[in-house]
This record gives sequence, C-alpha cells and structure tokens, in this order.
Amino acid sequence: MPQLCFIRSLLSRWMIITSMSLVSANVSRAESLKVTYGDFHPYSFTNEAGVAEGFSIDVVRHVLKAAGYEAEFVYSVNPARTLELLEAGEADLTTFLATTPERLKRALATREIGNFELAAFVLSSSDASDNFDLAGRRVGVVKGSAGITAAKMIPFAEIIEFQETDELIVPLLVGEIDAVVSAKAAFTARLRRAKASDLTVSLSPSLVSMPYGLLVSNTRPGLVAVLDDALLEALPPAKVASLHEKWFGREAYLYERTGFWLVLIATTICGTVISFMSWRIYQYRREASRILKANKANDLLIRALDEINGAIVIYDKDMRAIHRNAGFAKAFPSLVQEVDAGATMGDLILRSYETALVTAATEGRSTSEYVRDLVASVIQGEDNWRMVKTGKGLVYEARDFSLGDEYYASIRVDVTAQAALQNTIQHQAEELQQSNDQLETFTSIAAHDLRSPLSRICPLVEFVQQDLSEADFTVPDEVDEYLNLIRDEAELMKDLVDDLLLYASVGTQAGRRQVIDSGERLDRVLDVLRPPETFLITKPTTMPAIDVDPIAFEAVMRNLIGNAIKHHDAAEGIVEVTATDDSGSVYIHVRDDGAGIPEEFQESIFEPFQRLSTDNAGSGLGLAFIKKTVENWGGQVTLLSSKGAGSTFTISVPKERVKESQLAS
Repeated sequence: MPQLCFIRSLLSRWMIITSMSLVSANVSRAESLKVTYGDFHPYSFTNEAGVAEGFSIDVVRHVLKAAGYEAEFVYSVNPARTLELLEAGEADLTTFLATTPERLKRALATREIGNFELAAFVLSSSDASDNFDLAGRRVGVVKGSAGITAAKMIPFAEIIEFQETDELIVPLLVGEIDAVVSAKAAFTARLRRAKASDLTVSLSPSLVSMPYGLLVSNTRPGLVAVLDDALLEALPPAKVASLHEKWFGREAYLYERTGFWLVLIATTICGTVISFMSWRIYQYRREASRILKANKANDLLIRALDEINGAIVIYDKDMRAIHRNAGFAKAFPSLVQEVDAGATMGDLILRSYETALVTAATEGRSTSEYVRDLVASVIQGEDNWRMVKTGKGLVYEARDFSLGDEYYASIRVDVTAQAALQNTIQHQAEELQQSNDQLETFTSIAAHDLRSPLSRICPLVEFVQQDLSEADFTVPDEVDEYLNLIRDEAELMKDLVDDLLLYASVGTQAGRRQVIDSGERLDRVLDVLRPPETFLITKPTTMPAIDVDPIAFEAVMRNLIGNAIKHHDAAEGIVEVTATDDSGSVYIHVRDDGAGIPEEFQESIFEPFQRLSTDNAGSGLGLAFIKKTVENWGGQVTLLSSKGAGSTFTISVPKERVKESQLAS
C-alpha cells in the first residue's frame, strides 16, 4: 500500500508539470523586429555594456511596444549598409534616417518624426551674424559627415576636417577655427556636456534641414501603417520633449545658474539698502519741506498782517494771551503790557471799550454784558465779526474765534481806507439815484412838451386839406404831396421821440421790476398789437413767471413780434413764440418764417439807428432798446438766422429777483 500511494503522488506531479508546459507552449511570445542603428551620438550608439542606447533607440522601443512588437537592434556601419540590409530582408526597419528621395526609392518610410538640421556654430563674441558672414573663413567639420556638404554652401569657406565631433569644440573655443558645421541638436548637446553652450551660438537659418522618420523594408509593407498609428499613440509631444531632454539636455534655467543667485542676493541687498535710504531721505526731505513751508507761510502771513496794520493775539484754552505780533503793538500800544502779562480776551476787549480806545455798538446792553456775551459766543465756536472805530478815527474789522480745542484768536485789521471808499460809493449811489430821479422827471416833461406840438401837426395838415377841399380850391399835386409828407414826417418824428424816450429810460426803472406771468403779459401785447389776419401768431398755453419790469417786457415783446410781421418778405406768415427754462433763467424765443437776416448784419442790427432796409418805417432803435433792456435785467439777446430761412430771436430773463450790487459810475 505505501508503494501505491507513492506512485499516485508521482503521477499527480507529472500531470501538473505537463499541464503547465502545455499552457506555456500555448502562450505565444510577441513578434521581434530587427532594427538597424548606427553610431550617431546621442541619437544612437552602443554603450560600454554593448547595448544600443540613444534618443532614437528609446523612441523605437516605445513605438514598437505600442504596436505589440519587440525590438532586436542590429548595428550597421553606415546608412548604405542599412539600406542593403533592408533590401535583403535581413532587417525590418531602421532608427532615425533622413528620408531623402534616393532612400525612398529603396525602402518605405513612416510619417515624418522630425528634422535633421545642419547649422554653423560660432563664438558668442564673433562678429558673424549670419552664414554669409563666414565667407572665406575657416570652418571645422567631421570627416566623411554630411557637414562637409553643408559647409560647402558657405562661399569660399576653408574647410578643415576632424576625426570626431568632440574634437571640434576646443579649436572653436581657442580660435583655431572660426566656425563649426554639424548637426544642430547633437552638437548643442555636446556643448552642454562640455559646459560651453553659453560661449557659442548657432547661426540662423540652418544650412540644411532634412526630414527624418523610420525606414521600413519593402518586404513588410503592412508595417508602415501600424508604425504610423503607434507613433501617434506612443509619442505625444510631452513624451518626445521628455526623451529629447534626457539625451540632448536643455539650457539651464536662470535660477539653476550659480551666478544668478549671487547677482540676485547682491541686487536684493543693494535694492533694500537703497530703498531704505531713499525712503528715509524722502521722509526727511518731506518733513523738512513741510516745516520750511509752514514756517515760511506763517512768517509771510504775519509779515502781511503787519504791513496792513493787522493785529493778532493768540490765547490758550483758558483764554489767556500767549502771543502777539508786531502789528498789535503798532495798532494798540497801550494794551501791549497787559497782553504780555497774560490778560484774558474778555479783559482786553473790556479795557479797550472802557478806556474809549475803540467804540462799537453794544446793541443796548452795558459794556460788561456785551463783552461777556461776546466771549461766551466765541467759547461756543461762533466766529464773532464786527466793525470798531478808534478814537483817532481809524476803522478796524474785528474778529474773535476759536482755533480748535486748545487755542483762541483775536484779529484786528485796519480797513479805514475801505470804509472811506464804501462811504464814497454810498454817497455816489445816492447822487446817482438822485440823477436818475431827475432824468426820469425830465423825460416825463420832455415827452409831454415834444409830443404836444408833434401831435398837433397832423390835425393841422388835415384841417388845411379839408378847408381847401371845402373852398373848392384845387392845389397842385405837388402841394398835396408835400402836405401828406409833412403829416407822415410828423408821425415818424413822434414815433422817434417815443422810441428815444423809451431807450433813454432803460436803467432808470429798476424799482419797477416784479415777478409777473409772462403768458398773461404776452396776451396783452397781442391785444394791443392786433396783427393782420394773414399772420398766424402762436404761443404756449402756459408760460413761466419772470422777474422784469412788466411795461418794459411788453415793449420788448411788442418790438420783437412787430418786427417779425413788419419786415416779413410776404403778405402772410407765421410767428411762433415759445418758452424754455433752466435752473436760473427763462428763455423766450420769437421765430418767424420770413426772409432771414444775412450773417454780416446780425451784430450791427442791435446798434442804435441801424436799419437793414428803408422800405418800412422805423427809427432803428427797436432792437437796441431790446438789447439794453434785457441786459439791464441780467439777461441777454441772441439771434439765430440765415438768409431765406427765417429768424429766431431769443431773450433770457431771470426767474427770480436778482439783487444788484454794482452801481454804475
């Protein structure tokens, strides 16, 4: 029985081993593709362990893995041998090779992966800025490389051949050769490893640029599409950049350079010190400037007050005098001792009144009560202002007020000259008012005396004509024409006298101004004017109130509307009156559809006795009267017109009463 169990155990182990062998045999390994490569560092080369390495080697491994293949790398001495292996079917594809037309006749190619660029390298200090600057100079190349063909593109270049690429670096740095022509990416990688990339620069454009890809044997035509798909899948831009940096390196970032940190630290320290010193200097200068300006301003203010006999006393929070200026001693010498002794504001003001140094209205109170109330108002923050007179006849503007919470001030400014001038102005104003009153009286008398004979001339002429007619006495036509002319001229003379008196009275009627409803007054104007039925006069249903002399306003509107009708170029027309207003003035517009006024006459028509035409009767004073009257109200007259397009006269008048503070001299 023990032997039977042992046999059964052996059989079980044999069956397990057999089944595992069968499973292993059924698992098919990935197909291996033969890939040729050459010695083209760092694209492809054989390392010390005899294994293929390089940028293109890694790319091919990633591509074949994505396509489901394994790579078996086969060394080839040169591209010609590589093409022979592909044609013989001894190799399936290559690493990176330039896809020249000659090669594409002997093999298939994948999509373009990149470009081999052959460029010229020079020292950074070289005066050569492009390839043509190397004409006639010494150019180093690797013997038997494509760089020889590229170097021959430089006119008259002296080509010097070297055995290996690394042998080109030192001669270039020491100046034995002027330039190197080599594969741009590969030579740049060698310069980085030699720590010489900052000392050289490649010239643009490259001498030669050739696209490269993977060449595939004609015996494997279906492999091209598979590899193209794998290239897209396995080589995203980030992956290519990572592999390229691995084998070719990169320019050191600025922060990776030792000099950068030394310069940064030094610059930071210097900048900090300079900034701190500049800030301190700025603070000192600003403070010094502020103090200087404040002192200068204070000095100028005190000097200015001294020059105008301005007296200043400064008090502390208890209202005791702590400072005075020189002007105070000049104006009030008798109070200097008390100010210097620290007298209070109330004591000084009371003493000045009690000693009759100054006089002022106390408003029916005793002097002590008046001073007590005055000081109390200053303590409450009021600015107490008044006029006082000295016993010598000088007039001072007196102000007592607080300076914040800690100080108070008294200022006395000599305004004797200004007070005298004010008295003179007041006297002149009274005389002017008297003259205006006399002028108004004269105009009334003149109006009566001048109108009376003029008003009798017209009836007398009519009586003469009537008597001649009743007597059946026929006079020559010339005589009858002369009589009519006398009557017309008398009427014209009467109108001229009325206009002259009205024009001369402008400015003497200020006391008659009042706030009126301009719409109601305009209705009265139209009732008096009685325009012809062939003319349409329009106006708003409501118009704003204005502050004017109502009689003068009616005369202004009567002139404007009457002129629009009288000087119209047709027997019928439209005159439109409108009104607009803003915050302070009312604008009344009178627009007609007449012939318009040429631009060259739009200013002169406002001058007295200026007429554009003699076809219509008139004195030429209407618009001059309007301009003078409206300006006397504080408004103005404007005209908007063009020949053949009608005219719009606009007057602006105040909405509220304006207190006039200027008197004509």
